Amino acid sequence: MPDRRLLVKLWLATMSVFLLPTVLLCTGDVTNDGLSWSTAYDVVMDLVFYAVLAVLFAVYAYGALHRRARGTGLPVTVEALAATQEHTFPADRATRLRAGLPMCERAWDVLSGEEIHFRWRPFRGRRSVGGTVTFDSASGEARLRIDADENLTAGLGLRRASAFVALCQIVRLVSR
Repeated sequence: MPDRRLLVKLWLATMSVFLLPTVLLCTGDVTNDGLSWSTAYDVVMDLVFYAVLAVLFAVYAYGALHRRARGTGLPVTVEALAATQEHTFPADRATRLRAGLPMCERAWDVLSGEEIHFRWRPFRGRRSVGGTVTFDSASGEARLRIDADENLTAGLGLRRASAFVALCQIVRLVSR
């Protein structure tokens, strides 16, 4: 069952991008044609068109998030849009994380020690999220924390969930 709150947030984010073109188009219709019933109909149809287009973009983004989380055990909820994601790995996967993280091509600027600090590219571009892995010596567990900066969380679609996408990729890397 899809998370409706996540779909609504994705739709609102998309509508905020479409808001300016919609207002400009509607204002142009009213300015050029004057106030009439046909102009009102055109304005309403423009609004409906952009709302439906935004719904399609939101459903696509939700599907892409769901596909990236498949097989990781991570739930795709409204928390996927949070700028900070945290996950705990058991002891056996913590050793895989410590060994595999510096070798991965998406990770760079890896600083090892008691804590591992790194940058991770969740997409193909140059933008990245910051990550920290802390290890609990008593239980052997590793705690991963991923923070996305304002440039990524202010974007549209999957960029808003860049920390969640990076978390899915790291969980998949460790689960192999």
